[in-house]
Amino acid sequence: MSKVSLDDLMQDKRNIYETVVVMSKRSRQVIDEQKRLIDKDRDNEPQIETRDTEEFEDVEIDREALMREYTKYPKPSRVAMNEMVADKIKWEFPEKSESSE
Repeated sequence: MSKVSLDDLMQDKRNIYETVVVMSKRSRQVIDEQKRLIDKDRDNEPQIETRDTEEFEDVEIDREALMREYTKYPKPSRVAMNEMVADKIKWEFPEKSESSE
């Protein structure tokens, strides 16, 4: 992945603080999406039976589990930054009404 500079993030943006808040909220959304995928993958994995009476020498190593390739997800903050630079994130703040003040 390419590096994202502050100048890239601030193109056509009004406020750096606003940009950081929006990216942090998007990062949390990405985290939640990744957690759902991980939980879904865990439900599909076979369960390994264990016996309480086994001695340490009698335990057989599950080679398949050791060789299994785990999915590596991108960092949520990196995903949010790349989406911000590519203008894939749109946001707006609610209008303040006079009656709520």
